[in-house]
Amino acid sequence: MGEGQGAEHEQAWAHFMEAERHELENRRNGQLRKLLGDPLPGELPEELDRLASEDEARAEEGLVELISLHGEITYKHIDEIIPEDRTARVAAEGARIEWFAERTRIRGSF
Repeated sequence: MGEGQGAEHEQAWAHFMEAERHELENRRNGQLRKLLGDPLPGELPEELDRLASEDEARAEEGLVELISLHGEITYKHIDEIIPEDRTARVAAEGARIEWFAERTRIRGSF
C-alpha cells in the first residue's frame, strides 16, 4: 500500500469513528426511544420502553453492536473497535435501518 493510500485509509477510519461516536451520543440521548414512537398493533409499551432503556444503557457504557457474517450479535466498546470490525458494524446498522423501515411500512399501512 502506498503512502497516499495509507493516509486515505487513516482519514476514512477517522471519519468512520467520528460518525460512530456521534451515533453513540445520539443513542445515549434516547434516539431509539424517539424513533420507536407509539406501539404498533400487538406491541406492548413496556416492551418498547425496555428496548429503548437497554439501548441507552449500552450506549452509556460505550457499547456498539456488531453482527458477524453468521448473524451472531455481539457488543464491543467503541474504543476497542478496529478497522476489521467495520463490516460487522455496517451489518448491525443495516439491520437496525431495515427494522425501522419495516416499522415505518407497518405504521403507514393502518
